[in-house]
Amino acid sequence: MNFDKILQKPFLISVFVFNIILFGVIVFLLGYVQNLLDSDSRNNLEEIVSQNKNVITSKLLLDLNRLDIISNKISDGLKNKNITKEADINKFLEDYSKNSIDDSLFLANKNGLAYVDGDTHIDISGRRYFKLAIDGISNISERTISRINGEYIFVGSVPLYYDNNIIGTIQKIYTDKQMNELFAASLFSSKGYMYVINSEGYIILHTKHINCALKSDNYFRDVYEYGNVEAVRKMKDDIKANKSGFMENAVNGEKTFSAYTPIEQVHDWYLVTSVPTDVIAENGNIVMKIFYMVMVSLVLIFLVSICYFAWNKRRQKRVLEKIAFVDNVTGGNTYNKFLVDVQETLSNKINKQFYILSFDVDNFKYINNFYGFACDDKILRQIYSSVSVWMQPGETAARISGDRFVCFLLDADEERIEALFSAIRNITEENLILHFSAGVYVIKDYDENINLMVDKASVAAQTIKGVLNQHVVYYSKKFDDMTAHNEELKRDLKLAIKNDEFVAFYQPKVDINSGKLVGAEALIRWRTRDNKLIAPGDFIPLSEKTGLVTDLDMIVFEKVLAFLRSSLDAGVECVPISVNFSRLHFSNEKFLPTLLQKMEKYQVPAHLIELELTESAIFDNFSIIYDFTEKVREYGVAVAMDDFGSGYSSLNMLKDLAIDTLKIDRAFLEEAADNEKRNIIFVSVVEMARKLNISLVVEGVETGENVSLMRECGCNIAQGYYFARPMEESKFAELFREGKLC
Repeated sequence: MNFDKILQKPFLISVFVFNIILFGVIVFLLGYVQNLLDSDSRNNLEEIVSQNKNVITSKLLLDLNRLDIISNKISDGLKNKNITKEADINKFLEDYSKNSIDDSLFLANKNGLAYVDGDTHIDISGRRYFKLAIDGISNISERTISRINGEYIFVGSVPLYYDNNIIGTIQKIYTDKQMNELFAASLFSSKGYMYVINSEGYIILHTKHINCALKSDNYFRDVYEYGNVEAVRKMKDDIKANKSGFMENAVNGEKTFSAYTPIEQVHDWYLVTSVPTDVIAENGNIVMKIFYMVMVSLVLIFLVSICYFAWNKRRQKRVLEKIAFVDNVTGGNTYNKFLVDVQETLSNKINKQFYILSFDVDNFKYINNFYGFACDDKILRQIYSSVSVWMQPGETAARISGDRFVCFLLDADEERIEALFSAIRNITEENLILHFSAGVYVIKDYDENINLMVDKASVAAQTIKGVLNQHVVYYSKKFDDMTAHNEELKRDLKLAIKNDEFVAFYQPKVDINSGKLVGAEALIRWRTRDNKLIAPGDFIPLSEKTGLVTDLDMIVFEKVLAFLRSSLDAGVECVPISVNFSRLHFSNEKFLPTLLQKMEKYQVPAHLIELELTESAIFDNFSIIYDFTEKVREYGVAVAMDDFGSGYSSLNMLKDLAIDTLKIDRAFLEEAADNEKRNIIFVSVVEMARKLNISLVVEGVETGENVSLMRECGCNIAQGYYFARPMEESKFAELFREGKLC
């Protein structure tokens, strides 16, 4: 239909003009309403967050001011007694702490020795709140674990001045309950919620609200995973500049507005207040009215369009059939025509066996890139022509797209298909030799969706891509499920290895009596290019099936060596780090030489490396691992048995195997039907390890009860969420330098 003919259709012109005008009106109205909603939401939320900040700040400053008053009293007391020597000052602070009637208050001298609960002294020199206060910055800490009772607490800390010099600090302990009471205010009928975060995004406090049950302990990371990358970037920039800000986000599928602002009076605290948009927007009724207007307009447009298409249908039928049924490259059937023909044949319920053949040209894109589109189309036409000549009456073929073809056959014998490919392998004038991959699906149910039949044949064809001397494969659902899916995931893993997307996380091992860091376990994490963190449980099983786990183990091992090397160069007093290795390594004779070569490359002492082998891996490869442990211990590298007691003949293996460390499975810590028997077994394992000169590490320590059980049973080294979760290298490096966890 040309332009002159269109001008002869007043009705068509009217519909077109009406649609243009209506579209413009809708766009204008929606833009106007959106501006109203955004303006109201921003103003309301910014006012709320300002009020919340003032309330919280006033409560916090009340206690910090009280600490300042006490600080002034102590300073006056020192002046009245004319105390000048450091030892005398410290003695005065200690006596003052003993006589204090407020158990939540305690003092510390400038060296970080805190006087707590009478004669109790604790070293807090490594605590951040103490470091800030000793630098003259009053502050309130993040949530931390009390070294007195193991409970979660917050600590307010202010400097203690004497003659304009800081001689120590004074602290007040806030319980978790006390801090959370600051967030008891109801926001927007309890549908709003708040966070307090630090400059790195870690959540310090939050309200009791369902949408506060985030995926991690970092607000930036969770907002990033909800897909709001730009909002996270802007929020980080604003916080870095100590500015307030506003953003839109989606939490659990619900659109929210969030305002954030620094709490200036508390060091490194930022208040974030979030409210669902449907709660805060006062102009919601306007939106609904406009929505109904839009819907009515769309219905009218639809009805008008239906009338037009019904009026014009007969005249356009032939044109549409040509577009739908004639392929513009081969001049033969399109895939739509193929579907119509096959459906018609199958609907007749002819008592015959039919097949779907799907095939394509291997590496056809390289032919396209090298010879160009003209040659590409010519080859496709030649293939279709040859297939059409080859087919029997009652059979049909079509080009699906690109170089993919499909045939509906009465005979799909493998020899017949191979004969077809032999005939068309050298059909091009450029003397190209074409190779094909074909899949055949046997039609058993005439009522099955034809697209699904073609997909199954195509899936079968893809499984032999790159397989020499095999061009045809018959569809097998089991083969499809096991191979096609795994191959796709395997490609993702290989690409991730190539792009260096795997990183090492570290989980500390802690002496429960001293809080000292005595070691760590290196764990692999997959950080995708879009900064999404994938847990090992989502990719390790596949990597083991495909053998890629050996590459992942070596990646982690080398990252650990690099980390230890940099720590040693920085003068850090390093403790051993353990690395996990799969059983698949032990069939490789070069495994041990490779480990030693990498250690030599980074000049890392052997005593700083511990190799962790699972109990099941040792059980399945005992003779091989026996030889391996004997050799590796000659070089001074320690060997640990992971998951000890998880169900294999562990005790029998210990009498023969050279093991330095046993990692007790977390099942030993769980409640049992008879806890007394559990404790007897635990104590026996501890005693046995002590007599065998084997170190013990308890995994999965998550509660104070777990720690108490360890103390009762005489086991001192723990690893678990109670003390620390696995952390990225940059955060662990700080802990590594300090050498203490609490």
